[in-house]
Amino acid sequence: MSPLLRSSTGKIHICGHRGHSTGAPENTLAAFRAARALGGTTCETDLVLSADGELVLVHDETVDRTSDGKGLVSKMKLAQLKELDAGSWFSAEFAGERVPTLREALVLAREIGLTLQVELKIQGRDDELFPKTAALLDELDAHDLVTFSSFDFKQLRDIKLEIPKVPTVGITHSRLIDPVSIAREALMDAVSIEWPQFPAGDAIRLHENGIAAHLVVPRPNMFARHAVYGEDLEKRLQEWIATGQVDQVLGDDVGFVSRVVSGHS
Repeated sequence: MSPLLRSSTGKIHICGHRGHSTGAPENTLAAFRAARALGGTTCETDLVLSADGELVLVHDETVDRTSDGKGLVSKMKLAQLKELDAGSWFSAEFAGERVPTLREALVLAREIGLTLQVELKIQGRDDELFPKTAALLDELDAHDLVTFSSFDFKQLRDIKLEIPKVPTVGITHSRLIDPVSIAREALMDAVSIEWPQFPAGDAIRLHENGIAAHLVVPRPNMFARHAVYGEDLEKRLQEWIATGQVDQVLGDDVGFVSRVVSGHS
């Protein structure tokens, strides 16, 4: 039975995609704090390795989009990454925000009562990534603060074998032919389902087999566009929640997700 199931936890997790990424620069401590303040219980974030093997949280292969610097993350040492301003690109309010390490994010998560859904964004360095991550979690006694997610199901299975205490989430932009069999083979505790695929009923089949179902929702402007034409997407989401199909809702706007989830009854 998945430890991520709503029936196990007693609640639906509200997950900020890269933190509260509509209100703060993504994958920063500021974004995680903002998510928690708006009712988020967990934050999805992206784990990569710097050139000197440090565990850092950046989504892109380069720092170009989300900092005042340029270059490949994999070619930059931690000291170089820490010199970057990772906030000004978003707004002047966040000037001086830094690229966080996984260590810093875990310490913050413990302080503010948050968990992290850590997406493995780096390929071909598992022999370095897994031991470093395991050692950090052991040092901080932080296994309860983390879930791992990935589009690479083999990598997800392998890290589950390496760090069995930590739950895992399989993510995909496509509908899986047999999500239950794939989840079992990859030792997943949950499967993340995109909004267009959710009505197919895979969440029900996952639940019947003790596997949690996560739902990725669009930004509020899409809900608003549909509402103009008489289609109530919020009501649809609340129906999925009310019928017990959803264990976690992930979105960029944590305030919006919190409001919709709290109003499901």
